[in-house]
Amino acid sequence: GFYQLCLDNPNHFGFMQVYLNFGVYYEGFDGENKQQERKELNNTLEAIEVSIEKLQLHVFHMWRFYNFARMRKGADAFLLESNYNYVNWWSMAQSCVIVLSGFLQLFFLKRLFHVQSPSRQKC
Repeated sequence: GFYQLCLDNPNHFGFMQVYLNFGVYYEGFDGENKQQERKELNNTLEAIEVSIEKLQLHVFHMWRFYNFARMRKGADAFLLESNYNYVNWWSMAQSCVIVLSGFLQLFFLKRLFHVQSPSRQKC
């Protein structure tokens, strides 16, 4: 049948990534009929059937590993994006601090060499 699934993030404190992977794998389903069919088939068809089952099993495992790798890639991309934003903000803040310290140094150096002349001159 059909199923529905609802996922929600009610706290809104951050992002949520959810990966769902549903699949159905039948192993040994309807085994009695297969045994009767195997008795009727010759050795060549039985060898082909065994090869196809092995191939299906290998394809199934390959598909699962592919999905796992895709999920890891998505998680890594999410981490890279968050690190990118973090590094950009800190770089901008540090650049502002460097520019501000340059202006303060210039201001204090000018003030250090500034000589105030007296209102009347001494002879």
